[in-house]
Amino acid sequence: MKYLVLGCGLQGRIVAYDILQFEKDSKVIIADIDDKNLQTAKSLMQNNRLSVEKFNVFNEKETVALMSKVDVIVNSLPHTWEITESFYKALAKTKDKKAVFTDYWMWEKHYKFDEALKKANVLAVPGLGIVPGFGNICVGQLAYEFDQLEEAAIYCGGLPTKRGVAPLDYMILFNVEALLDLYLTPPTVIQDGRPEVEDALDNFETFLIPGYGEVDALKTDGLYSLNKTMVEKGVKKAAEYTLRYPGHYQTMQILNDAGFFSKEPINVNGMEVIPRDASEVILNKLMKKIPGVRDFTYLYVIGKGLKDGKYVQKVYELLDYSDEDMGITSMERTTAYPASIAAIIIAHNHGGMRGVVEPENIFVGERFEKMITELAKRRVIVYAR
Repeated sequence: MKYLVLGCGLQGRIVAYDILQFEKDSKVIIADIDDKNLQTAKSLMQNNRLSVEKFNVFNEKETVALMSKVDVIVNSLPHTWEITESFYKALAKTKDKKAVFTDYWMWEKHYKFDEALKKANVLAVPGLGIVPGFGNICVGQLAYEFDQLEEAAIYCGGLPTKRGVAPLDYMILFNVEALLDLYLTPPTVIQDGRPEVEDALDNFETFLIPGYGEVDALKTDGLYSLNKTMVEKGVKKAAEYTLRYPGHYQTMQILNDAGFFSKEPINVNGMEVIPRDASEVILNKLMKKIPGVRDFTYLYVIGKGLKDGKYVQKVYELLDYSDEDMGITSMERTTAYPASIAAIIIAHNHGGMRGVVEPENIFVGERFEKMITELAKRRVIVYAR
C-alpha cells in the first residue's frame, strides 16, 4: 500500500514514521514546500521505503500528479482554509483515493466538496486528531452502541505532570495562536436537541482527573461535526470541555477583559500595535515547553442513554504521557496516531464509503475496535467502563 503524507512538520513526520513502523511493506512519500523540513524528515527516518518530494499545494497540477502516485493521503498541512480548499480541489481530480485530515478547520465548509469526491470515487475523512478526532469517534461509538444516546460530553486536556513548574501551569504543545482561538471562540453545544452558541471563556466547572486532582473544565468549540451528526441521531445534550489546572482560566479571563487579546490596533509610542499579536509573543515565550518536564493528555468521553430497555451510562477514557527520549509530547502522540491509524484502516476497510464522511460515522463498530487495538500497540491505552 502506498501512502502520501502532506506536511513535513513534527506531526507529519510522526504520521509518516508510524505508518512505516506498523504497516508492513508500505511505501510512504512525505511532501512539503520547505527543503529543510524534507531533509530533516529524511535524515530522521532513514528508511528505504520512505521518499521525499517537494511540492506546492497551490499548484493544482503538481498536487494532483503527486496524489495520483498513492492509495491513501494524509493531510497534515497548516489548516488555513486556503490550503484546505486547494487540497480538496486537487483531491477531487484524482480517482479512487482515500484521504484523512489531522484537523477539522471550518468543518461546515468541507461538505461543499462532497458531491465532487463521490463522482471521483474518493473518500475524505476530516478531523483525525485527539479533539476533534478520537474524542468525536468515541461519541460516535457510544451512539452506535446505545439504542438511543441522550447525552454526551468530551473532556480533554494536555497538561504538565507537575503543578507549579510551568508559568500559568501550562506548556504550549502546539502554538499560542491556536490556543487563544480555542479559548476565545464561542463554543457551540447541543442543548434540547439543537445547536446553541454560548459565551467564550465562561462557565467553567470542576472536573477530577484521577491521580492529578481537581482541574477546571471550560466549554470550548470542539464538537465540530457532532453538532450535525448527533442532532441527526436524536442526542439532546452534548458539549466539549478543555481541561486546565485551577487558576489558568481566571488569568486568561483577566487578560481578555483587560484587552490583551484584542485585535484592534492601539498606538504605542507612535507605532500601531495589535494587542493580541504582542500577547501571543509574550505567552509563547512564557509558556514554552520545558525540557525534561513531562506532559500528559487526558481524554474522558461519557455517554448516557437508553440501551436494552434501561437508562445507562458508559465512559471511554485515555491517559497518555510524553516521550521525553524521543522529544515527542503526549499531545503530538495522541494527535498523530489517530490520523496514521485511520489512514491504515481505511486503506483496507472503508466500507464502500465515499465523499466527505465524519470520523464518528466511519470509525465505529469493528473499525473502532481496530483503532483502539492499534492505539494500544503504540502504548496509548483506551479504557471502557
